[in-house]
Order: sequence, then C-alpha cells, then structure tokens
Amino acid sequence: MKVILDGLDLADAVLKVSKALSLKVNNQILEGIKLTAKGDSLILFATDTELTIERKIDANVLEEGETVVTGRYFVDFIKKLEKEHIELSHFDGEELKIKYLDSETAMQVFSVNDYPNVNREIYENYFDISVNDFKEVIDKTVFACATDDTRPILKGCLFQIEDNVLTSVGLDGYRMAICKKEVSSNGNFKAIIPSRTLLEITRLLEKEENLKIIIQKNYLMVETVNTTLISRLIEGEFVKYNQIIPVKFLSKVTVNREMLLNSIERASVIVKTDRINIVKLDIKENYINVTSKSEIGMVNENVPITLENKDILIAFNSKYLLEYLKIINDEFINIYLNSSIESAVIKGTTNENDLYLLLPVRING
Repeated sequence: MKVILDGLDLADAVLKVSKALSLKVNNQILEGIKLTAKGDSLILFATDTELTIERKIDANVLEEGETVVTGRYFVDFIKKLEKEHIELSHFDGEELKIKYLDSETAMQVFSVNDYPNVNREIYENYFDISVNDFKEVIDKTVFACATDDTRPILKGCLFQIEDNVLTSVGLDGYRMAICKKEVSSNGNFKAIIPSRTLLEITRLLEKEENLKIIIQKNYLMVETVNTTLISRLIEGEFVKYNQIIPVKFLSKVTVNREMLLNSIERASVIVKTDRINIVKLDIKENYINVTSKSEIGMVNENVPITLENKDILIAFNSKYLLEYLKIINDEFINIYLNSSIESAVIKGTTNENDLYLLLPVRING
C-alpha cells in the first residue's frame, strides 16, 4: 500500500472513525483503524463490534493494499499534520511509514486477517427524514436516556414508525421526553437505537439535506456522502411509555419559557453542590414562587403565569428541568400538574405532540 493525500482530509477522517474505536481493551485488534487504499481513495474503518464507522477520502493511490494501524496513536499523530501533504506506505512485514516534509515516522500495525468483518446487508426497513428534523428529534429526546448499565434497554431511544410518523422516546426512570416528526417510510416498525449511535450520526452530517436510516433485525445503517455508520440495536422490550403519561390534569400553568428558565438557573446556583439540586415551585394564581436554599444561601423569586384551577407546591431536580427548558424554542410553555407527588408534563404552546414528563422530588411542606 502506498498513497499520497492531504493532511487535513486525513485528520478529519481519522477523527470521525475514531469514535467507533473500542474503549475496553478486551481485543487489541479493535483498537486499530483499518486503512484500505483502492482506486482513487483511502478508506478508513473502525469498529468496536457495536458501532462501526467507515470514511472514504480522495487520495493518490500509488499502490493498492490495506493494513490496520494502532488507532489512538495514529489519530493523535495525524492531528499534528493537518497542514502537510502525507505519504502512507506499508508492505508485508513492515510498519506503516508516514512521510511528511523531509521527515518519516513508523508505526506498529496489526494483521488485516484478524480484523472483524461487519455485516453490511442491511436493507429491510427504512425511513427518510430531513436533517434538521432528525437533529431536533435527537436534541429533544437523547438527553433523557439513561447513562448507566442498570437498565441497558434505557440507554437508547425508541424509534417507532407508524403511518409515516416517527415517535422518538427517551427515558431514564426520572423523566421522559417524546418528539414526533413526519417521515417517509416503507412501513411500520420500531427499533431501540443506542443514544451513542444517534449522537454520532448527528456529528457525521455535513452537507446532507435528507437522511435515510435503514434498519434490519438487530442492525442500523446510515450512509452520508463519504461516510457509512453501522450500529447494533438494543435488544429487548421497551417500556410501555404511553401508560406512564397521565390522562387528566387538575392544573395547567402557562409561563414564558425564558423567564422561568432564567429564574431556575439562578436558583440552581445555590443548590448545585447538593446531590438532588432541589428547586421548589410554589404555584399561585398569578405567579410561580421559585425558591432554593442551601448552606450557601437562598433564592426567592416570582415569575408571572396564567393558572387554570388549583394552587400546587411542587419541587424538581433543577438539572432535569433546565435540560428541557434549554432545548425547546417556544416562547411560552404549558405545565400540566396533578399534585406535588405526581408526574408533571411540559409542552410547548405551539406543538402538542412533543412533551417532557418529569417526576417531582418529595418535599415536606
């Protein structure tokens, strides 16, 4: 293998595929990036068997071939050569030679024969969605996914396609976020997609206006202009999320989103060293009294509202409340409540399909 290519193109490509490198050193070969020189391209490939990313870049291929280079070191080294033209060469039994300017570096390689094959025959179900809509779906739901391994099924979002409508659901046991978007699909189906995969897809998107997501059995595949991402799906039965959403509410609060956000942000400063970050909302006829208290000090603010029905005193983990208030764009939001110990539901006033459900923190008085 012998290729000459632009350092900036190579640095961008290795950074993208490196997101699929194995973080657990159980199999040394999975720490490697596979390089394949073919035609007029260099193809970079990384996988941890759960997530696979392949990137193709233009190159002057003087001799075709392939090898597997030590991933992390290769990434860190190539980042230092973004402004240079680079020659990569590797022949049987040799290290990978990297030439730039008047210098040369050699790096350890692994056997290509030990590198795992990844299934690319994924074509059964698909849906098309605009890139802007996809990014909005991810922004509004992935943050609510679980991050620990206690319940692996919750480390991903449910993607459910019914009658050309995508419903994305993320939940972690304390809150739940739902976002719906119209799509074009070849039928009705559902899949639980790891949150890591969804975030990596958004990072790969560049000039695309539309995105096709292909799903078959336990796999997902996305192809952009020069990049292919393949991921395993999470197996199992997702939570019956519709049964969690209250059907009726006793009170409805309409409030300016930014005013409430700013007040809760100030209140959260006082309690940010506490484990639960409790902020109390005392909801009255014309205002919400936002309070927080700790050994650092206290905050007591009033935010104007419109209230339908009864007053309620309720408390939340301020972090969970702020995360949603920061990602919705509506000028006003509606908060639906039943009591101080039952889930609250938050919706924007312009879109009733998207919602955020949040469990309160129990308080005394």
